[in-house]
Amino acid sequence: MRSDKHKNIENKQKGGLYTFTRFWAVLYILASAAFFGVVIYMDLLPAKYIYISAGIVAVLILLLFPALYFRRFKKSRRIISLVLSMAVMAVYGVGIVYMAGTMDFLNKITTRPAVQTVSFDVIVRSDSAYENADNIKGLKVQTYLDNDRLYSEAKNRLQQEQGVEYEMQESLTALSDGLLDQTYEVLFISEASYSTLCSERQNFETDTKVIYQVKIEKETQEIAKKVDVTSEPFNFYVSGLDIEGAIDTVSRSDVNMIVTVNPKTHRVLLTSLPRDAYIDLKSVEAKDKLTHTGLMGIEETVGVAENLLGIDINYYGKVNYTTVTRLVDAIGGIDVESDYTFTTHGMGVYYQFYEGPNHLDGSMALAFARERKSFPDGDLQRNRNQQIVLEGILKKALSSSTILTKYTSILNAVEDNVDLNLSQEDIQKLVKMQLDGMPSWKIERQSIIGQSGMEPCYSTGDFAQASVVYLDQESIIKALDKIVAVMEEE
Repeated sequence: MRSDKHKNIENKQKGGLYTFTRFWAVLYILASAAFFGVVIYMDLLPAKYIYISAGIVAVLILLLFPALYFRRFKKSRRIISLVLSMAVMAVYGVGIVYMAGTMDFLNKITTRPAVQTVSFDVIVRSDSAYENADNIKGLKVQTYLDNDRLYSEAKNRLQQEQGVEYEMQESLTALSDGLLDQTYEVLFISEASYSTLCSERQNFETDTKVIYQVKIEKETQEIAKKVDVTSEPFNFYVSGLDIEGAIDTVSRSDVNMIVTVNPKTHRVLLTSLPRDAYIDLKSVEAKDKLTHTGLMGIEETVGVAENLLGIDINYYGKVNYTTVTRLVDAIGGIDVESDYTFTTHGMGVYYQFYEGPNHLDGSMALAFARERKSFPDGDLQRNRNQQIVLEGILKKALSSSTILTKYTSILNAVEDNVDLNLSQEDIQKLVKMQLDGMPSWKIERQSIIGQSGMEPCYSTGDFAQASVVYLDQESIIKALDKIVAVMEEE
């Protein structure tokens, strides 16, 4: 027979286990409530999944809580329940972390700052001895004749800081020529104008340098035209900037695509516009290339597209090179059907693509979407390839296996490289709709076309000729007809 001492030790051990499991049972109930509360708060799951989740949580509580809390259950049952509850708690913890990450992601990509920053550059020749703003104190600075209020604020600030004097020129070409031939020492122009000169004038970027920037804050405009995205058709504008890095950097809009979505019929229509389309600007009475509107802000780009087609653009999304490469890599690559066999040009790495099926990683997808020199119709085929890449991303990302297995990778890939004016609530509704029935979407493509020519552009500031595309009016009307047909389909 066991001694009384051994019995006392055993009873103390049982009492200690019972005390701990009772405490753990309370924690388990609180964790279950917290997990379910987060599920409800996220508002991403359809009602049927909410009910299923509630049922699973309830069943687990009924199975585990009594054995943890009440003394009448055997030690073996208590230990098994403790181990299982710990496993469930771990699942709750992982789930809460995932859900918190999702909410943080949605908040990041849908929260637009009240102001945006517009930069103005002090520019000198690359071989100039001037290295910073102090070097230009009291100098005569050449600037562009522009009546924009932000330009005036920037000039006044630089003048107050460094005591410079200004000479104004009507021509960006005259400014750039004067700097390079040493007629002028210093230019002060907007970052947008400098970017235009770098793109239009060979070697201008390498022959010059920016030694100082004046940053002016500009109020952000709200241009969303809200609809119920789960029941009403809407147009979403994709603006692809021709840069890497932070999405808030101003640059040209090299990808211009209207995504028409009909949530009732599950149809998506991709309509591409040529980057060099010669268009009427919205903010001023002048003409320019569509790509240059990106330098004036997404509001200008969207406004131009609305005026061109006579439709409402409900929402927009800004992406750049980094967005594409990271997203495609995050979802494990995409499969596309190429119209041609071709080799890319001028991107550092040369990729070979073949007519028919190709599997692309992030860098390859970007190269595939950017190439134009290999094709007889240049930019028009590039527009088609951009649509092919976007279609590949949509098909892969919307598959249930990709969403589940690549979930965190997708969030991490794009959270700092996307700017949307869809609300968080709208995105939650779209996710719920997709999860509710996992519908298969029919994706169609079309492009507006035109003829190449040479014309003066507002962004060049003078009569310098730039390569443009004159849009074909019949092509515009056919594109509009199809957009309307998709939106009106029941």
